[in-house]
Amino acid sequence: MKSVLIILLFLLFNCGKKQTEKKTLNQSASISKNGMPIKETKQKIDILKILLDEEIGTEKPEKVDYENYSVSFDNDGDSYSVSFLKIASEDLNKDGIEDYIIERNSEGRLGGNANTNSEILYIIMGKDDHIQDKHRILTYAPFSYNILDNIAYKNGVLKATATKNYHTYSKPEEELESADLSFIYRDGNVYEETYLSNCELAKWKNKKVLKNASESFRTIDMHNYTEVLNEKFNAEDFECTVELSGCDNLDLILEGNFITSDLSQKNIDSKRKQFLNFLVQNTSLTEDFKIVQSHYLSNPVSEELITKGKLSFNIFTNKEKDKINFRLVLNKDNNQNQAENWEITTRKK
Repeated sequence: MKSVLIILLFLLFNCGKKQTEKKTLNQSASISKNGMPIKETKQKIDILKILLDEEIGTEKPEKVDYENYSVSFDNDGDSYSVSFLKIASEDLNKDGIEDYIIERNSEGRLGGNANTNSEILYIIMGKDDHIQDKHRILTYAPFSYNILDNIAYKNGVLKATATKNYHTYSKPEEELESADLSFIYRDGNVYEETYLSNCELAKWKNKKVLKNASESFRTIDMHNYTEVLNEKFNAEDFECTVELSGCDNLDLILEGNFITSDLSQKNIDSKRKQFLNFLVQNTSLTEDFKIVQSHYLSNPVSEELITKGKLSFNIFTNKEKDKINFRLVLNKDNNQNQAENWEITTRKK
C-alpha cells in the first residue's frame, strides 16, 4: 500500500511539472522584432474598439457596429459613417508593447462632402493600454493635395502611390502626376524615406528650436510627408509655441502669448519687443531672428510680408481679454523649386 502511494505522488508531481512547462512556453510566445517579449495584459486589447469609442465620444450615434468596427452619425441630416481597419500590429518602437497601424475611413453623403476622408494612423501604445502617440497620414479628402492608394505594409515598410488630387489641381486624370512613397517608423516618428535621404532639414540632428522647451513632439506632415516639430515653452505670464516643418526650405510658425490686463498700444508694442527678444536669446536660430528683430525695431509694424535675402516673414497681433497674442510666420527659402506641395512631396531639386 505504501509503494502504491509513492507511485501516485510521483505521477502527480510529473504531471504538474509538465503543465507548468507548457504554461511557460505559451507565455513566451509573443515576441517583438528585437527579441524582447511583448508585455501582455490579462486580456489582449481591442484597439479598433478603443478608436471607435474615441470617435463616438459624447456624440449620440445613429448606429454602432462593434463587429465591423463602424459607426454612423445623423449629423443633423448630413449623415456620415466612420470605420476602422487594422493594417498591422507589431512593436514599432521596440519597448515591448504592441503598436498598431490603422486605416480610418469616413464616408459622407454622395461621397464628396467634408465628412468624406481617409487616413493612416500610426498608434504608439504606452503602459496600461494607453495611446502614447498618434501620427496621421492623410490618404484622401475632397480637396487634399494628394490621394494615396495601392497601400500595402510588409517588413516594416508601408508603401503607397501618391497622385495629385484632381479636385485641387483641376487637371484631367490622365495628366495627374504620381509618385511612389514608402513610410517607416524610426526614432520616435513616422518618416517618408525620401525625406531622410533627400531633404536638407533631415540633416539637422537633434532638431530643436527652443533651448528650454517644456514640451516637444515630432510627427509627420499629412500632406507632403516632411517632419513636423512642435515645441512649447511656459513661464508664469508667457507662453511660446513653435511649429517647424519643410524639406529644403525652413517653415516656421511661432506664437507668443502674454497674460496681461493692459491692452494699450504702448503695452502691445512693449510685449512685441519682449517676444522678439525672447526668440533671439532663447532659440537655436538666433541669427535669423536677429534679422526679424532688427526690421521691426527700425520700421513701422504691419502685417505685410517682408523679404530679407532668403528670409520672408510677417507678424500678426491679436488681443482679447487679459491676453496679447503674436504670431510670427517665417520661411527660409533654400530651394526655389520647392514652392508648392507636390514639389515638396517629390523633393524637387
